[in-house]
Amino acid sequence: MEILKKQKKILTAFCFFLAFMFACTLISRAVYASKLPQVSVDTPRRMAIGHKVDAEGIVHQGREYAVNVLSGLRVRTVYAHVGDKVTTDTLLFEIDMEDLEEQVRQKELAVKKLQLQIGDQEKNRALQEDKDELENIRAQEDYEKTAQEEQTKIDRAELEKKTRERDLRELENNPVQVTSEEDRKAAQEKYEAWAKEAERLKSAMENAKQEWEAAQGKVKELEAGAAAEVSEAEEDAAPAEDSALRTAKDAETEAKKKYDDAKAAYDEYRKTPVAKPDYSAEDAARDAWEKEKRSLEDAANAAALEENDAKAAKEKAMESAGRNLEDTEAEKASDSSLEINRLELSALQSELSAYRKVLEAQGQIFPEADGIVTRIQVNPGERVPDGAAVVYADLSSPMQFTVSLTKDQKKYVNQGDLAKLSLGNGKGEEYQVDYIAENEANPELYEARILLEEGVGTIGESGKFEVEAQSETFSCCIPLAALHEDANHRKFVYVVSERSGILGMELAAEAVYVKVLDQNDSYAAIEEGVIDSETELILSSTEAIEDRDVIRYKE
Repeated sequence: MEILKKQKKILTAFCFFLAFMFACTLISRAVYASKLPQVSVDTPRRMAIGHKVDAEGIVHQGREYAVNVLSGLRVRTVYAHVGDKVTTDTLLFEIDMEDLEEQVRQKELAVKKLQLQIGDQEKNRALQEDKDELENIRAQEDYEKTAQEEQTKIDRAELEKKTRERDLRELENNPVQVTSEEDRKAAQEKYEAWAKEAERLKSAMENAKQEWEAAQGKVKELEAGAAAEVSEAEEDAAPAEDSALRTAKDAETEAKKKYDDAKAAYDEYRKTPVAKPDYSAEDAARDAWEKEKRSLEDAANAAALEENDAKAAKEKAMESAGRNLEDTEAEKASDSSLEINRLELSALQSELSAYRKVLEAQGQIFPEADGIVTRIQVNPGERVPDGAAVVYADLSSPMQFTVSLTKDQKKYVNQGDLAKLSLGNGKGEEYQVDYIAENEANPELYEARILLEEGVGTIGESGKFEVEAQSETFSCCIPLAALHEDANHRKFVYVVSERSGILGMELAAEAVYVKVLDQNDSYAAIEEGVIDSETELILSSTEAIEDRDVIRYKE
């Protein structure tokens, strides 16, 4: 029982402890949360961005007239002042007559000098043109003469070449007939065979003759011996001696017969002689023919070279003659001095005419219409400068309102747009923007003009210029208070996100970089994708916040 009571006391004490700890937790959270920055939030919306352009301008004269007087004239007296109302009878200023008369005399002298120069130039140009024409005619004649002479040389060379080629062809068509080497060899062999056989028969005949003469000598020797012995020897020895003589005589007869046969054979062979081949005349004729052929070939080649040389000479001569002709026909060096002097004379005569008009007007300068003088560029004793001497506004023409716009303002104002214009203290009325362009003096500004109706506005009157422009509809537009810029000029917003903290899930500010498509004084259009229509954007905070700071909603 006591144990049970003891357990109840412990459980009761533990419950009190838990309640105490819970109370402490609540107190600590309350203290922690009270120190967190409180933020107000908003979500993106779909809308168009409106732009309003406000600018101050001034009314200017609609049309101005310039009083132009010859520059360089000395001014004697100036009667008009800026702001004066003038009529066509109002004397603006006077020119010094003595100075004007002197300038007229100088202009007349300059005109006379220029007229004399032009006369000389015209005469010289005519003489030069005649000379150029004569040179051209002579060059043309030389060109044609050169062509004819050179062509004659070519024709002669061609004729000589054809003649030499014809002679060569005729010679080649009538060659010298010569015995072929085979025939020459055969004839030589035939002659040598005949000569050899003749030599053999002749040798045989001579040998037979020698044998016959030897036999004759033997017979004579025996007969001489026999005659001597007949007188001394006995008659019984005589028969032996007659037998030897008889044998010798038989041998003589046999030798003579051999000789006669050999001689007959030799003489018979000589009756059909074979002449020794002799081609010297034939070779001489052939050599003469070949020599003449070479001579004609050389002549033909020489004639061909002469023809080529004649053609080359003609080409060179024609080139030279052609260049001479081209030189005479070529455009001469540009000389605009005569035309320039004529233009200068015309300008001087116009100036002289203008000076004489001022002289006829006794140097008095009047406006051409009624108006108000807005600018005077002349002073007594000084010379009239270039440009307008006096400028005056035409009061009868409508005025125009002019206003300067910055580049950012120009984005929302275009020619043809409607603008609200309030002049002075009057009520604003709608006008169309008639003209808008970059300011020539300051490229950072633009100038817009509105042509006012007749009778509206006065010169120098101030006015207020207002234009309202509506952009396209953007899907993601945020209040401008939610948009921030870092040190690198990058745009970002703080969005509400959740994260785990020491006390559980907490709200935190998260920096998200965005791309601004358009903006005005209140809203900015953001490129979709980074944030959407459900994203909570932090508009303001009770304290300065940074990325990942813990926050709480403003109560």
